[in-house]
Amino acid sequence: ATLVPLLARAAPAVRPLIAARSPSRSVAMSAKGKGKKGGDAKDAKDGYGGEASVGKATGGQTSADALTAAALKEAGISVILGSKSFTRQAILKEMGIPYEVAVADIDEKAIGDRTDSPKDLVMAIAVAKADAIVRKMGAELGPDMDGQWPIAEDAMLVTCDQVVVHDGVVREKPESKDEAREFIRGYGVSAPSTVGAIVVTDLETGGRCVALDRSTVTFAPIPEETVEFLVQEGECMNCAGGLMVEHPKMAPLVTELDGAMDSIMGLGKRVVGGLLMEALLDRKLKGLSGGIKKEFIPEDQRVEKS
Repeated sequence: ATLVPLLARAAPAVRPLIAARSPSRSVAMSAKGKGKKGGDAKDAKDGYGGEASVGKATGGQTSADALTAAALKEAGISVILGSKSFTRQAILKEMGIPYEVAVADIDEKAIGDRTDSPKDLVMAIAVAKADAIVRKMGAELGPDMDGQWPIAEDAMLVTCDQVVVHDGVVREKPESKDEAREFIRGYGVSAPSTVGAIVVTDLETGGRCVALDRSTVTFAPIPEETVEFLVQEGECMNCAGGLMVEHPKMAPLVTELDGAMDSIMGLGKRVVGGLLMEALLDRKLKGLSGGIKKEFIPEDQRVEKS
């Protein structure tokens, strides 16, 4: 995948830590590491197999994933995933990173320009999600917390957004079954690309590490019965562009992949792992607990400062 580092450091006023206040980590959160579709592929037959389909497509936990998970655990840093996407939750769980979920509840359609740069659009939405969740958490702490830090001690927030670009047109989640059919049929004619943004916010300092991730996948012609199966099953309606490359009906049709499967699925493990490690490095530079030295970050996970 193409990693486009856009390291952004927020510079908010950092309030002194108030020993009597415990960190807030409960805004619209679900149980740790649980998704809503944890089915097994053998139970789903030819359909979407939940975590089993995700794991088969991404290849399971890598050594870099394990290193990131271990570094976060050693540092005592908790992770909040600002997404209700089952696939993103399954990928983070596969990396071995415990998490809780917070939902931004924003109108994504009101953000950005769909006719302009896809990378600007996804970054604007991912940042807006982070801002919305931070505001929610701040509101729980009190009205004087608007624009103030820390929101939570020893916690990082991960927010994401993704669109599919096909024949130069930005595609988001299908708005109807007919639109989903049109989208999926087209992927067997010309290759779609995914453009995603990932933002990691340190909820103690407000510091942010961000990056873009782009991948392209080429399919063989997609049979009409496969198109109809996917649309009637309905899971594709929850995915950008209706694209489910990990689906048992679609995975065998992949003929070429430029990038990473997990990137196409909505959360590139190399990218989010690198950003989390970069955020830990940032804490080290600021003299905070939980920091790490740069030499502990794998070469392929490092995000160069711009």
